[in-house]
Amino acid sequence: MPARKGNTPSKILDVAQRIFLQNGFQGTSMQQLAAAVGISAPGIYKHFDSKEAVFSALVDPLIERVREMLRLTESEKDEMFQRGQTEEVWDKDKIFSETLDFIYENFDSMKLLICCAEGTKYENIVDRVADYEAQIVLRTLPELREKGFAIPLIEEETITLMMRNQYRTYVEFIKNDFSREEADIYIKASSTFFTSGWRALFGF
Repeated sequence: MPARKGNTPSKILDVAQRIFLQNGFQGTSMQQLAAAVGISAPGIYKHFDSKEAVFSALVDPLIERVREMLRLTESEKDEMFQRGQTEEVWDKDKIFSETLDFIYENFDSMKLLICCAEGTKYENIVDRVADYEAQIVLRTLPELREKGFAIPLIEEETITLMMRNQYRTYVEFIKNDFSREEADIYIKASSTFFTSGWRALFGF
């Protein structure tokens, strides 16, 4: 199949995102991508050496931005604890509002990462993010005990599993294509539920 004029990596990625969203990573072949773009499979391989390389090009920029958001959130929480602003730590309205804005600005890419990544290195990305936050909690608890907080000893596995369940719940609005307004209601309700549980567990 001859290549059409104007075929570029950008066009390949635009088409690939649509096909991956329809079929998932495992249900998509390079031949399907090539046909949808209008070039031969070797034409795609000139730009991307594998199907996963195409997928990575779509989600890696998003992942880097998510990492930066997590780092900023972690830093803000550390500063609040240092200032003794424990109540502010539990106030997530601003964080969730900014996070939802970010998600809905990048909704297709986010759905691709969360719902269509089976068979790639990004599989189970939600659990991996949850595990990252669980490790932050586990690192922070001894520091809080040193500051005088009467936090009971909690098994690492308990915190990890609870954090995974929380994050799995949070992403349901992406899987179910909620509107921005529906997601806001859902996230606030979910956050109220989980925050109450964490506070009861930690005792502050």
